[in-house]
Amino acid sequence: MFYFYSRISTAQQNSSRQLENFKSHVGYDVKKVFIEKIQGNVPFFERPEANKMFDEITDDSQRCTVVVDSIDRLGRNLLDILHTIETFTKNGINLKSLKEGFTTLLDNGDENPMAKLVISVMASIGEMERNRIKTRTAEGIAIGKAMGKFTGRKLGTIQSDEKLLQRHQTIQKKLQKGLTVREINEITGASSATIIKVKKVMSNRKMI
Repeated sequence: MFYFYSRISTAQQNSSRQLENFKSHVGYDVKKVFIEKIQGNVPFFERPEANKMFDEITDDSQRCTVVVDSIDRLGRNLLDILHTIETFTKNGINLKSLKEGFTTLLDNGDENPMAKLVISVMASIGEMERNRIKTRTAEGIAIGKAMGKFTGRKLGTIQSDEKLLQRHQTIQKKLQKGLTVREINEITGASSATIIKVKKVMSNRKMI
């Protein structure tokens, strides 16, 4: 089963070129095309159409391949692209990039060694980027504390259950689909503590 994911940055842009490339691909079905009109810096699993497609794929028992025109359709941020590919692979979803000319999984479901090599190089670069961000964040927090900007949450403040659910509607949907805390963490990037809090509130309210 093939799914086709297209992303353009604005409503003024045209996705026709990407769609034409899809139409010549085996297994093309207009019902399996998901077109996203959103900026590339928005994480993949925070995009409405991407989430809709992922939910449909994970509901399907067949082996599926997501076809993109190029890898940058997944995002502009290397870390987010890597996270998306890793999540796809863990869920048995094959990713095929037409421009780069590779698939992440082989026909038998095993990881593609060549794609794995490319991704591992990307991961190394991503790790360097992660460390750089951590260092800059720590430096910023240290400066902020010195200036009295970071004082933490005021004593006695408690986030209401209602506000918690409103803020984390994506987590709610994933929990209702039966995904684990770890899977939701990998998909949304939310902390395990936050997901567990949402799960507890939903359980108390008989929502799951």
